[in-house]
Amino acid sequence: MRYFLAVVDAGSFSEAARRLRVAQPALSQSLRRMEEDLGAALLHRLPRGVAVTEEGSTLAREGRRMVAEWEGLAERIRALGDDPSGELSIGVPTSLSRVVSLPLVELLCERLPRVRPRIVEGLSGHILAWLREGTIDLGLVFNGEDGADLAVEPLATESLALVVPRGDPAPDQVTLAEAAIRPLILPGAPHGLRAEVERAFAASGLVPRVPLEIDALDHIVALVARGRGCSIISPRVARQAPEGKGVRVLSITDPPITRSIGLAHARTRPPSIALRHGLVLVRPLVTALVLGAVDPP
Repeated sequence: MRYFLAVVDAGSFSEAARRLRVAQPALSQSLRRMEEDLGAALLHRLPRGVAVTEEGSTLAREGRRMVAEWEGLAERIRALGDDPSGELSIGVPTSLSRVVSLPLVELLCERLPRVRPRIVEGLSGHILAWLREGTIDLGLVFNGEDGADLAVEPLATESLALVVPRGDPAPDQVTLAEAAIRPLILPGAPHGLRAEVERAFAASGLVPRVPLEIDALDHIVALVARGRGCSIISPRVARQAPEGKGVRVLSITDPPITRSIGLAHARTRPPSIALRHGLVLVRPLVTALVLGAVDPP
């Protein structure tokens, strides 16, 4: 349509080709195809230039309106990319929320003012399910695996530790076998932390002693501080808990218990404009925050 209007305005194929910076034969072929598609002669070819037919005049009038509408639509589409809006929902494991949630919300509010951040706390298994269902756009997960339905970008690895009461005389490092003889306070299944601990024990032919189950990690730390048992949790969680000063964090060796922390989003749905812009901001911020709180990979 732009080629056709250029020929109408220029009055000749040669001048239109010069203005458009295209080869004249290609321009002529394009207009021939348009006339064949419409079943009408749009231009009357003269020895010098062209004259517009009645059909061509009608098409030129409507065509200018169409091109103007298209250009306006293109500007609106480009504006969406420059100034994204809508909701951006991010799933964060409860144990990481203290580290990332507030800085994440503040950054998004500052850099993407028309985007509404929504932070949803949950277990990694729940976050993975929400990503697959489309309930959330982005999620931080433990031990997530990159696959056909989810893209998971590893950010860091974290070593779990044996947490004991402050007055416990144990050395700063214990083996997994030594941890196995302790009475452990752990979350119940299907909590991801419980699965990670049981998997590590089973790989070494060990069985954990779990006389008490409670899913709230802060409460676990509080119970350990009060001498009700020990636990295997993230050192970060133990130290940040309200009663964290009442416990000691012992490294586990031979073998250690490690888990990965990753940033995940769905592959099966096209990412929203807000998600595309959000990822550019979220990825470096979350990486820096997580690496500041855990061991680097």
